[in-house]
Amino acid sequence: MPSSNVMITIIGAGKVGSAAAFNILRYRIGDIVLIDVFENLAKGEALDMMQTAPAIEFDGKIIGTGDYNQMKDSELVIITAGQARKPGMSRIDLMNTNAKIVKSIVKEVVKYAPKCKLMIVTNPVDIMTYVAYKESGFERSRVFGMGNVLDTMRFRSYIAMELNVSREDVRALVIGEHGDSMVPLVEYASVSGIPIMSLLSKEQIEKIVNLTITSGADVIQLKGSTIYAPAAVIAIMADAVLRGRNRVMGVSTYLQGEYGFSDIAIGVPAILGKNGIEKILELELMSETKKRLEKSFSTIKEAIASLGE
Repeated sequence: MPSSNVMITIIGAGKVGSAAAFNILRYRIGDIVLIDVFENLAKGEALDMMQTAPAIEFDGKIIGTGDYNQMKDSELVIITAGQARKPGMSRIDLMNTNAKIVKSIVKEVVKYAPKCKLMIVTNPVDIMTYVAYKESGFERSRVFGMGNVLDTMRFRSYIAMELNVSREDVRALVIGEHGDSMVPLVEYASVSGIPIMSLLSKEQIEKIVNLTITSGADVIQLKGSTIYAPAAVIAIMADAVLRGRNRVMGVSTYLQGEYGFSDIAIGVPAILGKNGIEKILELELMSETKKRLEKSFSTIKEAIASLGE
């Protein structure tokens, strides 16, 4: 695959993986190897995207394959493969099925792309990030999960809608589990530097927080799966890593004492750049926020403890 671009492998050519691949090509972030156990699906998606290249004026390469050795020399490997969440199913319900899938894929990543950064998208993403970190033996900075960046986009969208302002001017962060115990950081959310706590009532903020928490399930209930938002977020994170952008995001990563937690992967504010997690940012949190984060920690810890071998 001769090219001056960096190489990115996406494992899982389903709706999210393929849409993410297209976004990465469209934003000219790098070349793509799209791998799937259904090789024809990966090949078909790659061919479809390649035919779009003149329209998006990009000469990047994309290949579809079922062969893991094609990921050699990838700087970033993104795992989206796994069973999708169905209506009425929690992310935790998916855990044991997807843990087996992620473990088997990570073995291949270690074999063929041992120097890569590894981004986990497969749900439940915090637990899969933990599984991938343990299985890979990589430094913790190189293994991270996507969830909270997506939650943050949703949080920002609902704040903007409530205030009838541009989403572009809203800044916010979500940490904790990518799931029902997520923690939108109300005290750090702002519109052009103005704290939302001075713009919205307590009731309005509570409504926004609840909408943020249920937003993924709301989409799944309506159409079966989330696609565009997670796919866009994957591209944003790939851009942050491969271009060394040092973006500040809520990213799932393995903790070693930060926020008082250890031996767990959970979403925390971090600087995402060339080396993966460049730095974890420890913020002062309101007492109510701390309680929510502790609940989030307990939820994930219990799930990890019940992981099947």
